[in-house]
Amino acid sequence: MNTFTAILIDDEQAAHYAMQVLLKKYNSLIKIIGQAYNGKQAVELINSLNPNLIFLDIQMPDMNGFEVLKHLTYQPYIIFCTAYDQYAIEAFKQNSIDYLLKPIDEERFEQCITKIERFISHPNKIDLTKLIELSNLLNPPKKATAIPINIKSKIILVQCEKIVYCMATDGYVSLITDDGKEYISDLTLKQLEDRLPNEFIRVQKSYIVNKQKIVEIHRYFNNRLILVMEDSAHTKITTGTSYIDVIRNELQL
Repeated sequence: MNTFTAILIDDEQAAHYAMQVLLKKYNSLIKIIGQAYNGKQAVELINSLNPNLIFLDIQMPDMNGFEVLKHLTYQPYIIFCTAYDQYAIEAFKQNSIDYLLKPIDEERFEQCITKIERFISHPNKIDLTKLIELSNLLNPPKKATAIPINIKSKIILVQCEKIVYCMATDGYVSLITDDGKEYISDLTLKQLEDRLPNEFIRVQKSYIVNKQKIVEIHRYFNNRLILVMEDSAHTKITTGTSYIDVIRNELQL
C-alpha cells in the first residue's frame, strides 16, 4: 500500500493533538512529517518537505489558509479543517480532497480517509488557482455584539464594547471588562476569536485584546510588545512572536 506524507497546520495545540489521535489508526496510510502552528511555518514546511497531503486550518493569526496556498511553490493535496459553516465549504468542495468541520468526529474522519485512499488509486489534479479565487466568495461570519455568560440559572450578556481582554488560563476562559469585572465563558479562546468583532485581535496564545482598550504600547525584547490595557488594574500583556506582524498591521505600528 502506498503511503501519503502529511503536514498538520493549525494554530491550536489541541487541534494538533486531536488530529494525531484520529490519524493513529491510519499510520500505515498517512505519515506525519511536520507540524506548523501559523501560516509562515506552514509555507516553509510545505515548500521544503513537499508533502503529498496537508491538513489545513483556514483561520490562523498571521495568514489564513488561502493565503498560505498563494505562497506555495509546490502543490499538495488539501484537506481543510475549519469552523466555517457547511454552506460556505460547498463552494470549494470540488477543489480539495475533503473538508472537515471542527470538532471532527471519528465517523466523519473515516469518510475522509476513504477519499484519500481513492486519490491514491486515481489521482486528480486540483486547480489551486480556482480554489484561491473561490475563497473570495466566502461571506465573513457574523460578529457578535455581546457574549452570553451562564451564571447559575440565568444567562447574562456581556457587551463586547465593554470587554478589555479575554484570557485563557487553567482550563477556562475569562472575559475582563472595563469596570474590573471577570466573567467565565463556556467558549474556547478560538471560538471567541471567531465571534468577537474586528476590534478584537489575538495577541498571543492565551490572550485576545480589544484594540480600543489599549492605552500604552512598550517595546520588548525579541521584537515583542507589551500592551497596557484600560482595565482598572492596567493589565500588561506581552505579545507572542508569531502574532507580531498581524498586531503591527492592525495597530498601524
